[in-house]
Amino acid sequence: MNSDNKAISASEFPVALFCLGLPLTLAAFAMDGTAAPTNLPDLLVTALAILGLLSEPFRRKLNSTLPLWVKAGIPCIAIFWILTTYLLPNLKPLAMTVPYLMELKPVLYGIVAYLWLSIFSPPEPRHFYFWGSWLGMLVVCDFVYQFMNLGLVAAPTLFGSTALTGPLLLASLCATIHDITRHKVERFIILMGIFCTMSWDASFAAVTILLFFGPKGTPKKSALVLTLLLFNYISIAPQESAFITPSDLPTYWLWFTFVELFTKNMDLLLTGFPLSVPLPLSVPASLWSTWNSLHYVWTDTGIYMFHVLPLWLHLIGAWGLGALAGTASIATWLARRFSSDMMSSLLVAVAIAGFFFPIFYNPATGIVMIMAFMCAIRPEIQSFRFE
Repeated sequence: MNSDNKAISASEFPVALFCLGLPLTLAAFAMDGTAAPTNLPDLLVTALAILGLLSEPFRRKLNSTLPLWVKAGIPCIAIFWILTTYLLPNLKPLAMTVPYLMELKPVLYGIVAYLWLSIFSPPEPRHFYFWGSWLGMLVVCDFVYQFMNLGLVAAPTLFGSTALTGPLLLASLCATIHDITRHKVERFIILMGIFCTMSWDASFAAVTILLFFGPKGTPKKSALVLTLLLFNYISIAPQESAFITPSDLPTYWLWFTFVELFTKNMDLLLTGFPLSVPLPLSVPASLWSTWNSLHYVWTDTGIYMFHVLPLWLHLIGAWGLGALAGTASIATWLARRFSSDMMSSLLVAVAIAGFFFPIFYNPATGIVMIMAFMCAIRPEIQSFRFE
């Protein structure tokens, strides 16, 4: 977990912000006994965009004695305060456009990531696995504390939900694939962090990545599979469940319900559901509390497409099968044009984790994952290919 930088560089700042800064902030709120703002990741992305816009003109003034973060940070805070104080209250008449704006999230996060990387140099793989290893260590410590002191065998949530920590750790794990002969300590810490999230899909994605692109040898691969089965058993044993944990029930319910809806109306597979109209869904009473903990809303306000978190289910429900075809085309182009182990592992991670996680529709995971893909297209990364 050694970093070559004495200070955080501008190129890795977004990775550090969302891999360590955001989880520590969430932990601070939790330890204080107060609820963190539900839109905290969105606020951080907004601040990141403003900071990036303000950094470009200030960055060119090399003779100034003030550091970049002071020169750009103070105007950033002022603009952010003005927007939240005077502009947001006047946007209520535009509430009907919210479902459509929600669908632009991946595009907006991509623009923010591109803006930042066009001003500063692209991040390197070491930036991802360095900060990811710290996040993995925090998740492991949280899991061990729950198990040893509280006697709980549950997904650790002090540093964020599995929808946050899972994809962040997967992106960091893929960065270690860049040079499989090195970074063994960081890879092990990140992998243990993924297992300790108690997320079956994140753990399955991690094991699949390492089976195809990780260290060679039957003993190592067998140990990976056995560890996956062990942590899956640990996660489901207290609930006496055969395969899933209670926190995953809303996701499974959404998948089965959407399959039933598509079966009754096959045209929806081509067109998707209307974005501005509540979905014809009724959450079972047994899932109300879990649903509220995931979306911070109760079901009487209606369920819209932006409440459907799994990436692939969201794309099919909003845009139909055409969205999957377009996504598959983009993935195929990336795999062929920028062939490398890191790129392939990132595609595998998104393909598997997208069944349960929002990934590109989540501010933190969207920014980090997009930057990881931008890192993987660098020429020096493409020289490492899976054979």
